[in-house]
Amino acid sequence: MCVYIYIIFIYHILSPQKNQSMAPPTKRTRVEMAESSNKRMKPSETVPEDVLELMMSTYLPVQSLLTTRVLSKRFRETEVRSLDLDFSGIYSRRRRKVEVVGIIEKVFNQHKGSEIHRFVLLLNHIGVEDKIISWTNTCFDKNIKELVLDFSKSRKVMAIPIDFSAVESLQVLKLRWCKFEIPDSSPKGLKLLKTLSLMRTQVMVKTIDAIFNNCIHLESLELIECRMDGILSIRAQNHKKFKSLVVSFMPDLRHIRLDAPTLENYKYDGYVICVNILITNALKEANLYYTRIRRLYHQKSDLVDTLRFYTRLTVLATTTIFLEVNYL
Repeated sequence: MCVYIYIIFIYHILSPQKNQSMAPPTKRTRVEMAESSNKRMKPSETVPEDVLELMMSTYLPVQSLLTTRVLSKRFRETEVRSLDLDFSGIYSRRRRKVEVVGIIEKVFNQHKGSEIHRFVLLLNHIGVEDKIISWTNTCFDKNIKELVLDFSKSRKVMAIPIDFSAVESLQVLKLRWCKFEIPDSSPKGLKLLKTLSLMRTQVMVKTIDAIFNNCIHLESLELIECRMDGILSIRAQNHKKFKSLVVSFMPDLRHIRLDAPTLENYKYDGYVICVNILITNALKEANLYYTRIRRLYHQKSDLVDTLRFYTRLTVLATTTIFLEVNYL
């Protein structure tokens, strides 16, 4: 609605009526103004048709558009061309799942725009997998830039049969409880990817290697509650923009090896494990939320050895385990 109010304000400022004499109104003028107060046109009726169409159909987020379309018949007939299809708050009125799916399906069926820049979906995917695949493919066909799929409501990982690596326009990809794979060979897509966030999915060593081999503009990587055994090796020595890494609660992980000269922010949440950072010149901030040592292969030296990587930091946030290291 902010865009709508702003355009109306500018239009009235530039209206020829506003350029007339600014002399104080006479008594007769005041009477005429009072008599016509109930006959004034609604702001929506004074906005040029092309401006209203552009504003309503394209620049309003879809949930604002759905709310605004019920205000008048003129708005209801406006085409859907929204660039921002964010359905994350669609459960705010405690709608049933079938109603939510119906609303989203109607938006995609009525969408006339040539582009969709953002699609955010928070949904229990069980039973509606085919529709989700159809919506996602439509976004791919319309040059999607940011895609967020969150299926945590179902508590079951969705093995969505979509090759994300083929999407050339994608810049932000966030998957929650959704399987993610990328082929080893260089795909034509994901070259523009800047942010990748994975939660509750299986992550293979070859997947991490493929990410850094193909996503040359990657700036941020998040791995949250993912399953990965053994060593997490980040090989970003040829990357110039990779700045942020988050590794959160991956209990089967035993070792982290970072070869990322441009890495500035590093966050780790989990058990004490071995860490090896080859170059630390760019590292500015580290958030280390260690839980206590619980496994036999964890030694006191695992924690002590990591201290040398954080000597040049601007910000270091950690738990009290660093203070207790002498008593472990």
